[in-house]
Amino acid sequence: MKNPPILLAALAAAAVVPARAAVTDVLVTVDGAPISRAQAMDLSFRRCGGEVVNALVEDILESKAVRAVGVKADSKAVAARLKRVSAQFPDEATLRARLAESGATIESLRAQIERDVLRERLVAKVKKVAITDAEVRQFYEANREKLAQPPTLQVRHLLVAGENEARDFAVALRAGADFARLASSVSLDQASKARGGDLGPVSAGMLPPDMEKVVFALKPGEISAPVRSPGGFHLFKLEESRPGKPAAAFKDIQTELKQNLLAEKTAQAWRSYVSELRAAAKIELPQ
Repeated sequence: MKNPPILLAALAAAAVVPARAAVTDVLVTVDGAPISRAQAMDLSFRRCGGEVVNALVEDILESKAVRAVGVKADSKAVAARLKRVSAQFPDEATLRARLAESGATIESLRAQIERDVLRERLVAKVKKVAITDAEVRQFYEANREKLAQPPTLQVRHLLVAGENEARDFAVALRAGADFARLASSVSLDQASKARGGDLGPVSAGMLPPDMEKVVFALKPGEISAPVRSPGGFHLFKLEESRPGKPAAAFKDIQTELKQNLLAEKTAQAWRSYVSELRAAAKIELPQ
């Protein structure tokens, strides 16, 4: 059947679940009842399989379109974009650590950037997508305030389960204990624990209001009182307060702005283009 209105999510809903999974690769047991890798994968597919299948369909359609149109990723553009991303981190080790937190690597980042560049070139050629210097200038002038750098705080943080425990640690920290070492040892917040509790630059609106009120009232070097949350009790240390900065000069961020605007326009055009590719393709569900 040519071009049926396919609801790919139905693949997930229609997945057949065996009454008892074969116990060949047990992930965990609960009161003696095993949960296998096959069961976990089956549940994952039933919950988000439609999205996965849709993504795979689009991958195939995109690859065919790339070959048909004859576009290739510009290696210089890929390298330049990777360099801009890397420049946002103090060194390569920090970049690798941040990527690892989300299960990524520099190699997978480079591959994603290459794919983004390839898609941009494909859509630009097929849909005539482009961003002019005038459009970039207009965006810059209209968004100067948003492009300004707000005041930021360099903050460390640790999370423990009990209030008394938090108070004891606060006393130790005020007496000279090393916050980074303590956070690395006892904090329940796994995301910041590996960095000695470092939250990175924090600006207004990034923290829950009750925490923000406490953090922004601290002086450099000061340790907060325990702050309660559903996850436990938090201690904060203000390492440094940095004043805000006006928007960078247009010439300094023109390339970045143009890339961001192009990415937005490309994403919009891609959704339209991929719908056309789907309509022209023969996509069938197995009988």
